[in-house]
Amino acid sequence: MVRSDVQYGSSNTVLIVESNRNLTWQASKVLFLFLAGCIACVSLYFAMLGAWLVLPFTGLEILIAGSAIYAQSCCAHRRQVIRIDHSRIEILDSRKNRLLKTFPKTWSKVIQVRDSTGWYPSRLLIGSHGEFMEIGRDLIEDERDLLANHLRCAIEGA
Repeated sequence: MVRSDVQYGSSNTVLIVESNRNLTWQASKVLFLFLAGCIACVSLYFAMLGAWLVLPFTGLEILIAGSAIYAQSCCAHRRQVIRIDHSRIEILDSRKNRLLKTFPKTWSKVIQVRDSTGWYPSRLLIGSHGEFMEIGRDLIEDERDLLANHLRCAIEGA
Protein backbone atom coordinates (compact mmCIF):
# COMPACT_ATOMS: atom_id res chain seq x y z
CA MET A 1 0.00 0.00 0.00
CA VAL A 2 1.29 3.47 -0.89
CA ARG A 3 0.17 6.57 0.96
CA SER A 4 1.33 10.00 -0.11
CA ASP A 5 1.38 13.35 1.61
CA VAL A 6 1.99 16.22 -0.77
CA GLN A 7 2.26 19.69 0.71
CA TYR A 8 0.85 22.05 -1.88
CA GLY A 9 2.76 25.23 -2.47
CA SER A 10 6.04 23.53 -1.57
CA SER A 11 8.27 20.90 -3.09
CA ASN A 12 8.02 18.51 -0.12
CA THR A 13 6.54 15.05 -0.66
CA VAL A 14 6.30 12.15 1.78
CA LEU A 15 5.52 8.64 0.50
CA ILE A 16 4.81 5.83 2.95
CA VAL A 17 5.28 2.34 1.53
CA GLU A 18 3.94 -0.52 3.61
CA SER A 19 2.96 -4.09 2.90
CA ASN A 20 -0.64 -5.26 2.72
CA ARG A 21 -1.18 -6.69 6.16
CA ASN A 22 -4.21 -8.76 7.01
CA LEU A 23 -3.96 -8.99 10.78
CA THR A 24 -3.56 -6.22 13.30
CA TRP A 25 -1.46 -6.82 16.39
CA GLN A 26 -4.61 -7.38 18.47
CA ALA A 27 -5.96 -9.91 15.96
CA SER A 28 -2.60 -11.72 16.00
CA LYS A 29 -2.81 -12.06 19.79
CA VAL A 30 -6.38 -13.39 19.57
CA LEU A 31 -5.29 -15.91 16.91
CA PHE A 32 -2.42 -17.07 19.13
CA LEU A 33 -4.68 -17.48 22.16
CA PHE A 34 -7.21 -19.44 20.08
CA LEU A 35 -4.52 -21.78 18.69
CA ALA A 36 -2.91 -22.22 22.11
CA GLY A 37 -6.31 -23.05 23.63
CA CYS A 38 -7.07 -25.65 20.93
CA ILE A 39 -3.64 -27.24 21.27
CA ALA A 40 -3.94 -27.33 25.07
CA CYS A 41 -7.42 -28.91 24.95
CA VAL A 42 -6.28 -31.68 22.62
CA SER A 43 -3.17 -32.40 24.68
CA LEU A 44 -5.15 -32.43 27.95
CA TYR A 45 -7.57 -34.93 26.41
CA PHE A 46 -4.72 -37.26 25.50
CA ALA A 47 -3.05 -36.71 28.89
CA MET A 48 -6.29 -37.75 30.62
CA LEU A 49 -6.31 -40.92 28.50
CA GLY A 50 -2.87 -41.74 29.87
CA ALA A 51 -0.62 -40.37 27.15
CA TRP A 52 1.06 -37.83 29.44
CA LEU A 53 4.15 -37.64 27.19
CA VAL A 54 2.26 -35.24 24.91
CA LEU A 55 2.45 -32.44 27.51
CA PRO A 56 6.10 -31.37 26.90
CA PHE A 57 5.48 -31.38 23.16
CA THR A 58 2.39 -29.25 23.69
CA GLY A 59 4.50 -26.52 25.23
CA LEU A 60 6.95 -26.76 22.36
CA GLU A 61 4.13 -26.60 19.80
CA ILE A 62 2.61 -23.51 21.46
CA LEU A 63 6.05 -21.87 21.54
CA ILE A 64 6.60 -22.54 17.82
CA ALA A 65 3.12 -21.26 16.90
CA GLY A 66 3.66 -18.10 18.95
CA SER A 67 7.09 -17.50 17.40
CA ALA A 68 5.68 -17.91 13.88
CA ILE A 69 2.80 -15.50 14.52
CA TYR A 70 5.16 -12.97 16.10
CA ALA A 71 7.64 -13.18 13.19
CA GLN A 72 4.83 -12.75 10.66
CA SER A 73 3.46 -9.77 12.56
CA CYS A 74 6.87 -8.10 12.70
CA CYS A 75 7.40 -8.53 8.95
CA ALA A 76 3.88 -7.35 8.12
CA HIS A 77 4.28 -4.06 10.00
CA ARG A 78 7.47 -3.05 8.22
CA ARG A 79 7.33 0.15 6.15
CA GLN A 80 9.55 2.60 4.32
CA VAL A 81 9.14 6.36 4.43
CA ILE A 82 10.43 8.33 1.44
CA ARG A 83 10.85 12.08 1.96
CA ILE A 84 11.48 14.24 -1.07
CA ASP A 85 12.28 17.92 -0.64
CA HIS A 86 13.81 20.52 -2.96
CA SER A 87 17.36 19.13 -2.78
CA ARG A 88 17.40 15.52 -1.61
CA ILE A 89 15.58 12.21 -1.28
CA GLU A 90 15.68 10.44 2.08
CA ILE A 91 14.63 6.83 2.57
CA LEU A 92 13.86 5.92 6.19
CA ASP A 93 13.04 2.63 7.87
CA SER A 94 10.22 3.47 10.25
CA ARG A 95 10.59 0.22 12.18
CA LYS A 96 14.05 1.12 13.42
CA ASN A 97 13.62 4.91 13.09
CA ARG A 98 16.81 5.35 11.16
CA LEU A 99 17.88 6.86 7.88
CA LEU A 100 18.74 4.19 5.32
CA LYS A 101 19.93 6.26 2.39
CA THR A 102 20.05 9.82 1.05
CA PHE A 103 20.28 10.77 -2.63
CA PRO A 104 20.57 14.18 -4.30
CA LYS A 105 17.28 14.96 -6.03
CA THR A 106 18.76 16.47 -9.18
CA TRP A 107 20.78 13.35 -10.05
CA SER A 108 18.32 10.71 -8.88
CA LYS A 109 16.57 8.24 -11.17
CA VAL A 110 13.72 5.80 -10.70
CA ILE A 111 14.27 2.51 -12.51
CA GLN A 112 11.76 -0.30 -12.74
CA VAL A 113 13.44 -3.55 -13.74
CA ARG A 114 11.00 -6.07 -15.19
CA ASP A 115 11.69 -9.77 -15.59
CA SER A 116 11.86 -10.72 -19.27
CA THR A 117 10.08 -14.04 -18.67
CA GLY A 118 7.30 -12.50 -16.58
CA TRP A 119 7.76 -15.06 -13.81
CA TYR A 120 9.17 -12.76 -11.18
CA PRO A 121 7.87 -9.42 -9.89
CA SER A 122 9.53 -6.25 -11.05
CA ARG A 123 12.05 -4.41 -8.90
CA LEU A 124 11.77 -0.69 -8.22
CA LEU A 125 15.10 1.02 -7.71
CA ILE A 126 15.90 4.60 -6.79
CA GLY A 127 19.33 6.11 -6.70
CA SER A 128 22.08 8.11 -8.33
CA HIS A 129 25.75 7.84 -9.24
CA GLY A 130 25.59 4.05 -9.62
CA GLU A 131 24.22 3.54 -6.10
CA PHE A 132 20.66 2.23 -6.04
CA MET A 133 18.29 0.98 -3.38
CA GLU A 134 15.26 -1.24 -3.85
CA ILE A 135 11.98 0.08 -2.51
CA GLY A 136 8.49 -1.35 -2.43
CA ARG A 137 9.62 -4.97 -2.31
CA ASP A 138 6.40 -6.14 -0.62
CA LEU A 139 4.03 -4.38 -3.01
CA ILE A 140 1.97 -5.98 -5.75
CA GLU A 141 2.70 -5.02 -9.37
CA ASP A 142 -0.02 -2.36 -9.70
CA GLU A 143 1.04 -0.65 -6.47
CA ARG A 144 4.69 -0.77 -7.55
CA ASP A 145 3.73 0.94 -10.84
CA LEU A 146 1.77 3.58 -8.91
CA LEU A 147 4.73 4.19 -6.58
CA ALA A 148 7.08 4.55 -9.57
CA ASN A 149 4.76 7.16 -11.09
CA HIS A 150 4.50 9.07 -7.79
CA LEU A 151 8.29 9.06 -7.44
CA ARG A 152 8.89 10.21 -11.00
CA CYS A 153 6.39 13.06 -10.61
CA ALA A 154 7.89 14.14 -7.29
CA ILE A 155 11.47 14.02 -8.57
CA GLU A 156 10.84 15.67 -11.93
CA GLY A 157 8.53 18.24 -10.39
CA ALA A 158 5.63 17.52 -12.76
